[in-house]
Amino acid sequence: MHPSTYTDFQLSDFLDDDFFVQWVLHPVEATDKFWQSFCEVYPEKQAVLQQAAAIIHTYRAQDIFEEGGSRDAVWKRISASASQPAPVFSIQRFRLPGWMRVAAALVIFAGLLFWFNRRNQAVETITISSAFGEIKKVMLPDSSEVTLNSGSSISFRDKWKADAAREVSITGEAYFDVRHLNRDTANISASDRFVVHCSDIDIEVLGTTFNVNARHGTTNVALLTGKIRIEHSTKKDASKVLTLMPGEYAEYKGRDLLKTKKLEKPKQVIRWIDNEIAFTDATLKEIVARLRDNFGYNVEITDRSLEQLKIEGDISVSNVTDLLDVITTTLNVTITQTADKHISISK
Repeated sequence: MHPSTYTDFQLSDFLDDDFFVQWVLHPVEATDKFWQSFCEVYPEKQAVLQQAAAIIHTYRAQDIFEEGGSRDAVWKRISASASQPAPVFSIQRFRLPGWMRVAAALVIFAGLLFWFNRRNQAVETITISSAFGEIKKVMLPDSSEVTLNSGSSISFRDKWKADAAREVSITGEAYFDVRHLNRDTANISASDRFVVHCSDIDIEVLGTTFNVNARHGTTNVALLTGKIRIEHSTKKDASKVLTLMPGEYAEYKGRDLLKTKKLEKPKQVIRWIDNEIAFTDATLKEIVARLRDNFGYNVEITDRSLEQLKIEGDISVSNVTDLLDVITTTLNVTITQTADKHISISK
């Protein structure tokens, strides 16, 4: 993410930006530095940033609503009033006695001190999810970047201790670009470690890029750069620790290693980052799983024998409609689709 991305943003743009909203609600050191740098480079944007942050805090503070439509009504009211000039009030001035001014100052100071301590000591678990058909970028507290594929989520603590491993948990699919902290491979400290927890395995890295897809009890890991270790989440069986080198792929079913292989074209694994719907030598069963997991389709295959039909070679399309056309013409099947995301595939 580069500050220049936001040079043309107006108030409504900041309110709709996931990265900005994430910073306002769950600020961490990395995002604090990013937005501080942005304000230094573009000081004319500071006022609109403050206004957007105030609106988000006001909206989120109203977390009790009598009916479902109230939340939307509050948001519309705040958005409509955001661009209006502040009302002018008649102010009557008076002076408090000296002892009351001192007491008030002490109360304010105590309140600020309490808020500051809570701000710096409280640790929260942040969970960020992507909707069907949505790809979302997440910046972690150490400035590592994660790209979530559709229908996926990541959880992590908003503050990472200096003497502990950096840990995240994921469901679905994500691409990691982990910040490398260690400079001495012979002396690795706890904070140098970065651990990704999936349903049944843990992936440990120092600094690398890799893709993880953890769905339906199966976890696939593809390493692009660096080196990673994979072990069971129970950590009871040290003999089942696998080390992957660049270009290698491993597939797990629960805690059991199903297979490993060398990828001919490792970067094909992350074509989804560019909004490609891509497959290589895929069966109809694998394609249907992607339609369900990433796009929320309810797919019915009337004859189970069709699941093993395979499209040889590479498929790369930009939308579901084109994918369905490829399936129809290549596999000689009939696809019936309704408006409620229901698809039926038959001979």
